[in-house]
Amino acid sequence: MRTLKIIFWLFPWVFLALCGYLVWNNWSAINFMPQAQTSETIIQTLVLERMEELGKLELTKYHFQEITEIQKVGRDFYSLFKLEGDSKAVLISNGEAVGCLDLTKMEVKDLQVAGDTLLVQLPAPEICYFKLDLEKTRVYALETGLFTSEKSFIERAYKSAENQILESALNSGILDQTKENAELVLKPLLEQLSQKKVILVYDITKVKITPQ
Repeated sequence: MRTLKIIFWLFPWVFLALCGYLVWNNWSAINFMPQAQTSETIIQTLVLERMEELGKLELTKYHFQEITEIQKVGRDFYSLFKLEGDSKAVLISNGEAVGCLDLTKMEVKDLQVAGDTLLVQLPAPEICYFKLDLEKTRVYALETGLFTSEKSFIERAYKSAENQILESALNSGILDQTKENAELVLKPLLEQLSQKKVILVYDITKVKITPQ
């Protein structure tokens, strides 16, 4: 009889202790486990919003001075004689080309958090624009045939000089330089924003990071 009394006396306390344990265990699972994911999501969202604000981030600018020569052979009459003389123009042109990253192309999936590391997949570098400085570009040695419009021939010469600016920029490695400048400019900014070590890549599938 005494044993039964002890059991009945202890039963409510054991039951309350068991309920307390279950509540505490479930509360821990609810409150603590999702927090890491929530924290990562907040970091990703903040970084993405800031990068979208930056838009097309100009990182490299090349200046060029080019000499461009174009020529148009005059028409002839059945190879017997020329109907008009040849046309030619020489331009000494100044221009610039700018390399950038279009950060508006980025999505949340391009950001991965692993421990104290933020992996950022950047869009491929591109040339934002290239153009001639018309005030510093001059036409020399202009000759046009009898049936060739001087205006249209000059426009053609300018277009050719502009394309030469683009070709020179690509041959000079402007896209590679844009990548290097991203490390110098963008990486510190993202590390300050996320308070994490930042790794910049251009193909996230080729990089693996292990949480510390």
